[in-house]
Amino acid sequence: MRIGGWRQRIFSGELDRAAFIVYFLGAVVPLIGFGLVVDQYALPAIEDHDSEVALIAALLFAGALTFGSFLVLRRLLHTALARMRRDNERLEGLLEWSNALGDSEHVSDVLASATARARELETADAGYAFLKGDRETEPALAQSAGPEAERLYTLHAGAVEELVRCAVESGRPAMRVSETGDMAAAAVPLPANSVAQGAIAVLRHGSSPFDAGELGALSTLASMSAVALHNADLRESQRNFFSHVTDMLVTALDAHLGFHRGHGQRVAQLANRLGRRVGLGDQELSRLHFAALLHDIGMLKMEASQQMTRASCEKHCLFGHRMLSRIRLWRDLAPIVYHHHEWFDGRGYPDGLKGAAIPHESRIIALCDAVDSMTSDDSYRTPLGLDDALAELDRCAGSQFDPELVTAFRELARDGLIEIGPPPRA
Repeated sequence: MRIGGWRQRIFSGELDRAAFIVYFLGAVVPLIGFGLVVDQYALPAIEDHDSEVALIAALLFAGALTFGSFLVLRRLLHTALARMRRDNERLEGLLEWSNALGDSEHVSDVLASATARARELETADAGYAFLKGDRETEPALAQSAGPEAERLYTLHAGAVEELVRCAVESGRPAMRVSETGDMAAAAVPLPANSVAQGAIAVLRHGSSPFDAGELGALSTLASMSAVALHNADLRESQRNFFSHVTDMLVTALDAHLGFHRGHGQRVAQLANRLGRRVGLGDQELSRLHFAALLHDIGMLKMEASQQMTRASCEKHCLFGHRMLSRIRLWRDLAPIVYHHHEWFDGRGYPDGLKGAAIPHESRIIALCDAVDSMTSDDSYRTPLGLDDALAELDRCAGSQFDPELVTAFRELARDGLIEIGPPPRA
């Protein structure tokens, strides 16, 4: 059993078989041939027994030497291939992670992903991200990954912070092994030209230092993290700008109309709850929220005193679409705003779309717009209570409104998630 296991360990795999064939044909066969020649011609001619023994010993030594050389070469090949395999795995991991980074919307998402990936790449027990704040002179811990990350950082905080500081100040990777030999640490700085200043660090048990390949992979990870942090920071800035400008436009719309104040905010609130109930994702909910806030933005192009006829309402849909489609950040909202007065049976406007041809978000906003118009004190007609509004939705389900959305809205009302005040007393 031992011999079989030994043979399997030495001669397993295609590479080992190929190496052994080369060794056998290139060394063993010539050595056997040489031995036969010696046995046939040299040994009979030698009369001295000691010389004969020495010649045989030399042949055996040559054979042992060639076999030993084969084993050493095999070991070197396996070491080199193992290193190549680890490097390839790191490269594949980095490529896979770089694709995932494109979906990171927030700085916190990038940091969480970077520390987790650093820990996986270096087979470490903990990964950390350190960043400098606007008023901070030293990088501070911003994110960690690993079940032992908090405990290990508490034990080695001073050494890790010193290592990070050294990496950031020198702009080069830094590595150390604890004096007791129970922990190895490495830190690589984020590129000097990146938006954020800081470093990525890893810790692992044992005294084995991080090699050049590991430090190189960690440096590549830090460079990719810096790009992702920059992109996430831009996205967050865009979202902030987007939110502020939207609030300004909604406020301007309320002031322009003079009635129905807060209509956009109330429709957005209802639409968010209905969208969640029907299973919209985060990106769809965000688009729905802003489209609901801006669904009447086309009214800014119309006289506040203009009578609200079907023709004028069709104009505000068209105006709203034109205003939003010209702005890159709002381009995705334009079709939703344009179609929010379509009817489920095709009798709506501006294009007379029917059923599933109407954008899902437009159908949600249409229902919530109608509910707020029916129940709001600022409406142009006597407001209804919630029960009467639900009855009106039931009556128009399948004609004006998507019946599935009517059912979902009724469930929200049943669960107490629809906040609508009662009509004023006569």
